[in-house]
Amino acid sequence: MKKFFALFCLCIFMMSLAQNSPFGNNAEAGKVLHLKDADIYYEVYGNGQPLFLLHGNDGSIDAFSKEIPELSKYFTVVAMDTRAQGKSTDTSTEPLTYRKFADDVKALADKLKMKKINILGWSDGGNTAIEFAIKYPKNVNKIITSGANVFPNGVGENEVENMKKDAAKMRAENKAERDIRLLQLMIDEPKITKEQLNKIRAKALIVAGENDLILRSHTEYIAKEIPNSKLKIYKGASHGVPVERAEELSKDVIEFIKQ
Repeated sequence: MKKFFALFCLCIFMMSLAQNSPFGNNAEAGKVLHLKDADIYYEVYGNGQPLFLLHGNDGSIDAFSKEIPELSKYFTVVAMDTRAQGKSTDTSTEPLTYRKFADDVKALADKLKMKKINILGWSDGGNTAIEFAIKYPKNVNKIITSGANVFPNGVGENEVENMKKDAAKMRAENKAERDIRLLQLMIDEPKITKEQLNKIRAKALIVAGENDLILRSHTEYIAKEIPNSKLKIYKGASHGVPVERAEELSKDVIEFIKQ
């Protein structure tokens, strides 16, 4: 099986292990932000500094089921389903972008009257965190990304070509448009430049697994180009750091934000 999709499917499987938890399906904590072209489902837990949790491609809130109980002891945790994923809807017709996802995060922060937030983003969620830090510098304190990339080839040129072939096959087989759009997102995005990374003023903790699907050189590039950033590679972990190393990641997030 292709490296990218083998690891991607592994991460989806690991996220599914948390589906018996109440997170992502909590009637008491769950609310919906109604936007012009989307309904964004979210849940809020705990008290303290705001900490937004952003899941990966085709994921949902339950991706962070192992982190929420611990993180909510220290922060006001806002876990949200990205548009077109989880319980969130999307009626837009233009291509999905991480900048649009960042706009949704800003809209939710505004609704909750949170002027400055922290963000923990896994995979696509990490990409959105970086886009947020670029577009809304006055509204972000610190970001933590796990397995993020800033341009498609961060997973390797061959894997991008494989995704293109799969997208073409999905269209030929008339697969669900939502699924095609989410795959196309990873083919086309992000498009973050070195200059944009250099201008980020939020403090950043850039993490990845030793066996992450994101190239090690790419993760190191991100950490190098964002000023005031820290880098951590979790030994033995894959792209699924938030599931495989939940306790360690939570500890690192708490220490990083509280510093």
